[in-house]
Amino acid sequence: MRAPLLAGVLAALAAAAAGAQTPEAKKAAEDRLRVDFFLDAELAAAYRSRAVTRVLDRDDDRDSEAFLSPRFAIRAEARLPKSAQVVVEIENARLRSDLYDSGTWGTDANRVVPGRADEFRALLEQAYVRVDNLFWDQLSVKIGLQDFALSLRGPGDSFFADLQESEFALASPVGESAGSGSLYAMRAPDGTTPAADGLFRDRADAGGARLTWNVGRKSLLFVDAFYFTTLEGGVRHADERFYGLNADLLIPLTEERPSLVNVILAGIENDRTGSQVWTAGLGVDFTPMTPDTLDIYLEVYGQWGHYADTPDHGVHHRAFAGRAGAKIPLPLPLKPAIEPSFWILSGDRGGPDTHTNRDFVSYENINEALVVESALYGLDLDSNYISPRLKATATATLIDPDDLHLELLYAWFRFYREPTRAAGRDPGRHIGHEVDLRAKFDFSEHASFSVFAGALLDSEWLASRDAYDTGTRRAFIVGAQLSVGF
Repeated sequence: MRAPLLAGVLAALAAAAAGAQTPEAKKAAEDRLRVDFFLDAELAAAYRSRAVTRVLDRDDDRDSEAFLSPRFAIRAEARLPKSAQVVVEIENARLRSDLYDSGTWGTDANRVVPGRADEFRALLEQAYVRVDNLFWDQLSVKIGLQDFALSLRGPGDSFFADLQESEFALASPVGESAGSGSLYAMRAPDGTTPAADGLFRDRADAGGARLTWNVGRKSLLFVDAFYFTTLEGGVRHADERFYGLNADLLIPLTEERPSLVNVILAGIENDRTGSQVWTAGLGVDFTPMTPDTLDIYLEVYGQWGHYADTPDHGVHHRAFAGRAGAKIPLPLPLKPAIEPSFWILSGDRGGPDTHTNRDFVSYENINEALVVESALYGLDLDSNYISPRLKATATATLIDPDDLHLELLYAWFRFYREPTRAAGRDPGRHIGHEVDLRAKFDFSEHASFSVFAGALLDSEWLASRDAYDTGTRRAFIVGAQLSVGF
């Protein structure tokens, strides 16, 4: 969807002059300043049932709602001589929660169509400098406000870290554990009560540095060392940081999509409470030569350290997470494929007096299940569940070849550990069955239209009467989205 405005002009000029250029002239042309601009815009409209809104707001009077969620982003990339690049990107906030203002939590975190200045907040999404071969060949340095995603299988599929698209790791309670007492590693700010004010949902902004070493000339092994500040807490020593080492090994069994082995060791810490969580992870994405569209993947993570949830004593942290699955193509019309997978994320009961936290902590960007997992539309459960699931995809032709994409998802959710409730009632461990349908039509390379619908069914958790009485075993979300990009 993203195409630089000047790319066509520059490519045509370069092609016209290529035949007459000497090698020296060609090298001089490549070293000249080049600036590309990109524009992305999305307008999504969604409706969610009262079961979703009551959980988000922790309010038994909250009704269902319809809302709009626009996104506008403009990006400039300046390619400087001598292998340097400057990137600046500005985007509006689709989620607008303020950690220190509980009036912006819950459903109020969602944006509306900008009609007034206080309804539109433009954010500096990215602003960084990247320099290749700075100290020696094969080493690149990237400094500033930037993206950092560990996507084993592609964009939007970050099981552990996607800093530009995730919440804060240590300042966001997982939705299933909200009860009495503090559930924040940083502790809930004064004047806010997470059990009643609603679910805090916002995005982290990662400022820092990343060094990438391509080990050996033309090697397929890349090693990252990174250090980011993801939250400036607003008070002294209330910052959240993310740092560590990451290694990616590409195995080119196929030319179009090589297999990948990923290893990571990372730390997440908060100054104010002494929280420090260590994560070690291994990911494997295997794409064999035959059939060339078969994809088998596995990710496992273990965590340890201190969660420091309460002011009177430290809280140990012991957690794990993992998923395994395969995308299997079928030799049938419409290019169908099925993707069975199994997910497990450890969880905590949510009691305020426990000395060990077992909720998996991450900067995840998993929104595959629309009702249960989506941070923008749904309940945003990030931890404490077991979920076998099955996805089916197909591609059809309406006007142009392969311009219609269909996806059907079934997922079964169950708590890994039954949560404690503020009202002391037993909600059971059964979260429910979710069925989602998505369809996207590509008008052109620049524009697409999609519709989506998701339903969570037979949920004992929703039906349990609590501080937010849903009174139902069902929840659903429907919506549509128009996207353009240049």
